[in-house]
Amino acid sequence: MDGIDAALCEISGSGPTLQAEIIGFECLPYEETLRVRIAKAAQNMADVREVARLNIEIGRAFGEAANQVFSRYGRAKLIGSHGQTICHLPDESVTLQIGDAAAICEIAGCDVISNFRARDQACGGQGAPLVPYADWCLLRSESVTRVVLNIGGISNATILPVNPSLEDVRASDIGPGNMVIDALARHFFDLSCDPNGELAAQGTVDEKLLEELLQHPFFLRQPPKTTGREEFGHEFAEKLFAYSNPHDALATATRLTSVAIARFLEVGVEANDFELIVGGGGVQNQTLMAMLQSDIPKAKVLRHEDFGIDSNAKEALAFAILAHETAQDVPTNVIGATGARKTAILGQFTRY
Repeated sequence: MDGIDAALCEISGSGPTLQAEIIGFECLPYEETLRVRIAKAAQNMADVREVARLNIEIGRAFGEAANQVFSRYGRAKLIGSHGQTICHLPDESVTLQIGDAAAICEIAGCDVISNFRARDQACGGQGAPLVPYADWCLLRSESVTRVVLNIGGISNATILPVNPSLEDVRASDIGPGNMVIDALARHFFDLSCDPNGELAAQGTVDEKLLEELLQHPFFLRQPPKTTGREEFGHEFAEKLFAYSNPHDALATATRLTSVAIARFLEVGVEANDFELIVGGGGVQNQTLMAMLQSDIPKAKVLRHEDFGIDSNAKEALAFAILAHETAQDVPTNVIGATGARKTAILGQFTRY
């Protein structure tokens, strides 16, 4: 909810021959009152009229963001829009990403593909994660097992065995990434995040509380699985709000993210050693990155930048790839990631 990620990408080929390059990237902050309204909607604190208003306003903001990128880097032929998630209930086959595609289309002046998650859910899937298709296209290897880890609000991982077919790919949400950390930073320090993990570095992990937090039912479920603010949002973070030492609370929340990832990979990765390619906002948290290396000693921890991919732009690049493939009638949901009954062509067209 910090802002709008917009990347201009050049993409050619399809499937195993696909190649993609980020031409330009911008993260454009939401206007503060709009961000607050989105947060309330995501916390089920908005009525249907407010959600309808937000759908249009966010669509307009997306269209304007696209135009800013176009003015700086050149125009695109097609926009892939993930939308702003305000509700994700995978066990009920329900998801809602808002940001009206017609508004984007009209303002930006080009075709839009949006609403990617709904088709996978209609096929019995969780509707997430959808990035694994892009991970397979861009980061698979013929010689080494790779795990592509995204630490956004939620952490999720794509497991790419040596020389995998798309059917070999496994992926899942893992648990909170930055979501709880950010909530604590706002609550205790009036900051949007823990800059570089400096606040957590000043604290001590409460091991007893950590184990209590790890008993959350989501961690005990078998993958593939998906989660969001409904399980790890404000209500979950409240367990740490009353903590007497804010730095200890942040240290414990940061270790929660790291340990959850480590335990997931201990079960999910059969290789004795592998490359762990980390992206998302979590790569800026040096305390978290150090914890990951300590908690996952058999992994060689790398960043997307080591492969020529801007970590901040990865999510935008992934949905550009999905839109590119949808335009060519290529199915892009990964059964081993979402649990769907079948592959499907994702997204809905809005023609300019």
